[in-house]
Amino acid sequence: MSTLDDGGNAIAVSASNRTSSCYAWGWPDDGRLGFGGKEHDPKGKQPIHHEINPHPNFMFTREEKDVVKGVAAGGRHSLFLMADGRVSASGWNAHGQLGVRETDSCYKPVDVDGLKKAGRPLFCKQVAAGHATSFALTGEGKIYSWGKNKWGGLGQDFEDDEDPEEDQFKARIVKELMNQPIVEISAGYQHCTCTSFGGRTFAWGRNNFGQLGLGKEAFDAGYVGKPTEIKWRPGSEKVIRLSSGYNHCVCLIQITRPNKVNEITAFAWGCPDDSRLGSCDNRMHFTPQEVHGLTTIVRKNHWTFKDVKCGGAHTLVLEKYNGLVVAWGQGRYGQLGYGHIWDRADPVMITGLRSVCDLACGARHSVALVDRVASNDSTDGEVYTWGYNDHGELGLGDCAVRLQPHKVNGLLNADVKVVSAGHKHTLCVTDGIAKKVRDLPEYQEFFDLLHSEGMLVYDALKKAMEDKGLNSEFLDTPDAILPGQPGLVNHACEYEGAEPGMQYCIDTIKEPDENEVIMKLRGPYETTYHCIRCRFTHVCMACARHCHGRHPVKVNFKLRHYADTCQCCEHDICNIRWSHVRHEFDKLALQNDDKCIGIDQIQDVLDGLHEDIEERRGGLPLTSKQKEDDLKAGVDAMHERNNRRKEELLEALGENGDEELQKLRENRKKKRMAQNEADDGQGSLDGSITTLPEEVEEEEEEDSRVFFKDFEKWYLEYFQVDEIDDA
Repeated sequence: MSTLDDGGNAIAVSASNRTSSCYAWGWPDDGRLGFGGKEHDPKGKQPIHHEINPHPNFMFTREEKDVVKGVAAGGRHSLFLMADGRVSASGWNAHGQLGVRETDSCYKPVDVDGLKKAGRPLFCKQVAAGHATSFALTGEGKIYSWGKNKWGGLGQDFEDDEDPEEDQFKARIVKELMNQPIVEISAGYQHCTCTSFGGRTFAWGRNNFGQLGLGKEAFDAGYVGKPTEIKWRPGSEKVIRLSSGYNHCVCLIQITRPNKVNEITAFAWGCPDDSRLGSCDNRMHFTPQEVHGLTTIVRKNHWTFKDVKCGGAHTLVLEKYNGLVVAWGQGRYGQLGYGHIWDRADPVMITGLRSVCDLACGARHSVALVDRVASNDSTDGEVYTWGYNDHGELGLGDCAVRLQPHKVNGLLNADVKVVSAGHKHTLCVTDGIAKKVRDLPEYQEFFDLLHSEGMLVYDALKKAMEDKGLNSEFLDTPDAILPGQPGLVNHACEYEGAEPGMQYCIDTIKEPDENEVIMKLRGPYETTYHCIRCRFTHVCMACARHCHGRHPVKVNFKLRHYADTCQCCEHDICNIRWSHVRHEFDKLALQNDDKCIGIDQIQDVLDGLHEDIEERRGGLPLTSKQKEDDLKAGVDAMHERNNRRKEELLEALGENGDEELQKLRENRKKKRMAQNEADDGQGSLDGSITTLPEEVEEEEEEDSRVFFKDFEKWYLEYFQVDEIDDA
């Protein structure tokens, strides 16, 4: 099970008893990733930058009791459930949501205070995190809460001399539920829901949108300070799974219909904005209502659903037998994963996902974990993410929005057990332990000698390591993360192919077929971006991800005006500007991994551009002699450009340029072969880094490859065109 929302939700706990590692990625502000920070800053604060790839957490010791088994990602903090039942926390602590008093923020996980009974630590089996609230469920089914208590968010009883809205920096039991063995908790933004062993459901906290599902009277009150039961029809409705979103809730219910047929469908309540309640009646949003669109899917496909997760304003539901995922609600950030940005009241299936075993919903992004054993297709064992990515919360190596699920390549070699999504960050737990260089036993004796004898033996140790075939550079970096592990990638996770309409700048496409796709994608409203670095106030979705993926951007969702055009395509920064030349070139180039064409394919591109060439030459048909001359000119120009590129490279490499180039090629070839042969996909552990300039990507084919920029430059100059054709 996982967590959710701007305040995450009930966690997922690893069922394995083996050692495990916690990985995190996204926005590290306030220490929510739990990576520490003193080594980065004397004041102990972590530098503010996006962690755009999954990164292991080394803040926990290697003792068995400190193995992380579960996680919960909240608004600006995280909870970690340890193997011995303790709960640790890191991140923002302004309201006591970390369970300690000492600091406003903790960059390293600290143990929560108050989780004790008769002086002995409690064994907790589940945690949940809201925006500024935290919850723990013990093995006895008791709930403890701490953090911000305004609007009754903690569900606690207070003495007469206590302020009921005072922040709680110490975990306290929720007394109202002491006689109800609880099996599941789910935290929303400022409210919480839970399910008892007997299938009873309870809710408390803020109720300004009817998110507690307790009816009109409780809605008018604005909040409910104590756990109150959500009423269902006895005997005909059985609770399967309950989830809290930002300001809404969804519950999977097994219903016995009047014809005695049992169906599992969803009921929703709370804020009706952005279609987050599905096809419910918005006028009755303060009471549970059936999501009729999901019921239609159940009856049409004979599906059974087993899990539901609510995010900031969207919902994901997991089908039981095939691991399919259905979504509805807000879609403007791509968090629904169906390829478009429109809100959906009727549930829509997310294509490309099968054998999903776990889901997590953040405020504006989504995560799916595919079962390594159950899956029989190419998606087995992968973590997929999609949606908003301004802070790297998707873990895909960049900050570009994804409208469809994409694999998290940094976790390809990891055995991921659970996932959790927060406001701007994501957590997961994997089997196996992440290692530093000093954890390698063959290096330990050298580190010990250097520590005991000092720099006098430094050179001797270096030579001894080289004689044994070890990497002597590791002697200088014993605390460096060992290369070749999951999460430690040296490159951005690549796109697996353009999503519908996202291959070119949207405002430059003139091809009728592709333009029709764009028009369907955009509609009357559209998502655009404001690039702060480039000072562009209107950037289309395609340019935002391809040209501004690493820039700080702000998202705008507004009514589209005919005069609004993408500012990126008007400047040199744009590398996906559509043109007839690019369109014909990409028909062939996109079939190759390097996105280039061979020199022998120049004729095919020119044939596709014959109408454009005729127009540039006054509208007269091309003769065979002209075609031959054009082809010869293009081939000669590409050969000349490749030779010039090679000369520039040799000059940069110095006097022994030919030898250095050959070494680079051999190293690159060995590295590529090793990566292809490794079953687990891990890179070399020897610490060597081999790079080869992009211009000589292929050893034997470098002289026959044609880059688009080279071809475009020659084409425009040869046919005497001063600028890229927009016609």
